[in-house]
Amino acid sequence: MLFARARHGLGPVSALLAILTLAPACSRQASGPPNVLVVTLDTLRADHLGAYGYGAATTPVLDGLAARGARFAHATTTTPLTLAAHTSLFTGTFPAYHGVRDNTGFHVDDSLTTMAEVFAAKGYRTGGFVGAFVLDGRWGISQGFTDYVDDFDLSEDVGPGLDAIQRRGGEVVSKALAWLGQTDARPFFGWVHLYDPHAPYDAPAEFAARFPAGHIGAYDAEVAYTDSQVGRLLQALETSGRLANTIVVVLGDHGEQLGEHREQAHGFFVYDASVQIPLVMAGPGITPRVVPDQVRIVDVMPTVLDLAGVSGPPVMQGTTLRPALNGERLSLLALSESWYPRYHYGWSELTAVRDGQFKFILAPTRELYDIATDPGERTNLAASNQAKADTLERALRALVAKTTRANAAAGPTTVAPEVEQKLRALGYVGGGTSAKNLETRVRRDPKDTIELYNLLKLAGSDSEAGRYDDAAAKVRQALAADPEIIDAHAQLGNIFTKAGRHADAVAAYKQALALDSEHAMSTYNLALAYRQLGRLDDAILGFERSTVIEPRSGRAHFQLGDIYMQRGDASKAVEVLQRGLTLDIDRPPFLVKLGEAYLTLKRFDEAEKVLKEAVALRADVPRGQYNLALVYEQRGDGDGARAAYEAEVAKNPKNYGAQFNLGKAMLAAGRVPEAIARFRGAVDAKPDFAEGYLYLSKALLDAGNLPGATDAARQGLALKPERSIAPLGHYVLADVYSRQGRENEAAREVALAQRLERGR
Repeated sequence: MLFARARHGLGPVSALLAILTLAPACSRQASGPPNVLVVTLDTLRADHLGAYGYGAATTPVLDGLAARGARFAHATTTTPLTLAAHTSLFTGTFPAYHGVRDNTGFHVDDSLTTMAEVFAAKGYRTGGFVGAFVLDGRWGISQGFTDYVDDFDLSEDVGPGLDAIQRRGGEVVSKALAWLGQTDARPFFGWVHLYDPHAPYDAPAEFAARFPAGHIGAYDAEVAYTDSQVGRLLQALETSGRLANTIVVVLGDHGEQLGEHREQAHGFFVYDASVQIPLVMAGPGITPRVVPDQVRIVDVMPTVLDLAGVSGPPVMQGTTLRPALNGERLSLLALSESWYPRYHYGWSELTAVRDGQFKFILAPTRELYDIATDPGERTNLAASNQAKADTLERALRALVAKTTRANAAAGPTTVAPEVEQKLRALGYVGGGTSAKNLETRVRRDPKDTIELYNLLKLAGSDSEAGRYDDAAAKVRQALAADPEIIDAHAQLGNIFTKAGRHADAVAAYKQALALDSEHAMSTYNLALAYRQLGRLDDAILGFERSTVIEPRSGRAHFQLGDIYMQRGDASKAVEVLQRGLTLDIDRPPFLVKLGEAYLTLKRFDEAEKVLKEAVALRADVPRGQYNLALVYEQRGDGDGARAAYEAEVAKNPKNYGAQFNLGKAMLAAGRVPEAIARFRGAVDAKPDFAEGYLYLSKALLDAGNLPGATDAARQGLALKPERSIAPLGHYVLADVYSRQGRENEAAREVALAQRLERGR
């Protein structure tokens, strides 16, 4: 259905291209402030669009938009990482100022003023629609958006690899079109983020079929599909008569290394394939032209605000590009960075400046490229042209100093000495702190470690495929070459966890924390491993430590609440879950867990309130309707309970408890065939559910199916049910044998049942 919806509404391509390629289309008289639509195309490198000279491209929509607007030939992002790059886009500041330097472990600070906040303050309605969990509102990027659609269906326990949690562009655009179609007289500021060019490349079949097999063909197919989705947006604006008065900005957040420099994706290096982005602007006040000068992603916000006649915050570090739109020449220096090698592997960060002709990369071994003659950055001129390298290094260091904000984070909350001693014994506190990543010391050059990086990526692929021994062997091979790769130790722990080797996982996570005691993922996952081993006291200490290291995240609170429920301390569970609800969480499962705690405490009104909120937010949240049914049962509302159980089963058929309780209700009402169906659903969902088989045997007996009743009773008894329910199986067998005239066997089953009843 998703792809069908995406295809529907594309409209005739020829009609859309006519709209886009006729420059006078934007000259139609429009009244009032302009609308603004920003479309970010994740992982889209500039040189894979037709407008940027790529012959194999199938991007007619973007090419048409570039023809009727301004195309920036040299636009550079700040970092090849999605969250950090979008933060630069929407604050007009560099990472050293806004502080977001990776996709995980960072949050857009509330003190920053975003483009959405500026437009909202001017009376615009604001809406954001994102295609990947890495831009979920919990990371702070949603600031200023009245409507922000990021409702990813996930559990609170999101581990590594959150960039894999995404939705197809057709769905994102459909949500955006519904918002754009609302009746509202106010101008709009809309942001649509399309994630499809990001790996894995799996374009819809109709697009994939147009391109040759292979890595690059698959990438180009995703780009073509993304182009079609931009077409849907522009077509809708044209049809509604709003395109002429809408400033449209389409850009990439970063590019993609398609094997260049031995990198298969992005995030590691800062070569042009991953930091050069397409940037196109069209709409009121923008005449068709190609801007040949160097520009930056941080310049987009001040330019859009300038074109809209809106003043921006004074802290913006970018500059308006309006003079360039009028044909004036610019002289800007682009600054890019990647701290990914340092944060995750302990290797050197990379920082680069680009002036449109030369590119300088500050690394343990400096790099200088004449990108005018060497666009692939193959010939390093740093040694042969030291004067130019020195000049650009000085410029880089000056620009970094100018754009850096003093923002020292507060250290972790101190704990009592006896608690710290226990934490150390468990591996939660190592010899250093997270400042280890910020120490000034000699670090390995990422150019020299790319093979280790690729080896760990291959280990990840093995793990995903269930080849855990192969995955662990590759990680150990990398650690033999460099034993201080923090993420490699953590990755080894993750592999062992997936393989069910929790004691080995504990040892691996301890190694990671010995290198960085505030490594958030290892802290949390070590606590999970202790929980899997049944060491609940140790797990509690670990999750409490996790709440200190990740003060914005509520995921450890969820685990703590669940453990307290497991221990029968519902009051403590309520306390910790209520705290967690104020943090960054996946709210529906949290509310369900809180509802379960209220149920245990017989606080039924509060349970009903939070459970109704949970199912209103997400109709298919597991156990939401199930727990509501339990509330209704406590109130004697049988009809309400049955309706809630039915709703649970419709959304979550694997909920064996809901199936079972429905079966009991049907059996009590004399609706035997329906009861049989529900009991079968329960044991199908949980094959070791002894009680389910015994009730199934009773329902089959009532239906006169003696062979079926016999088989179900024997299966249930073989699973060693609790003594309180086991007699039912023996009584069913006794009834079957009696009907068959096998009185001795019947008497034996009755005696067994009575013996169990006396022993209770």
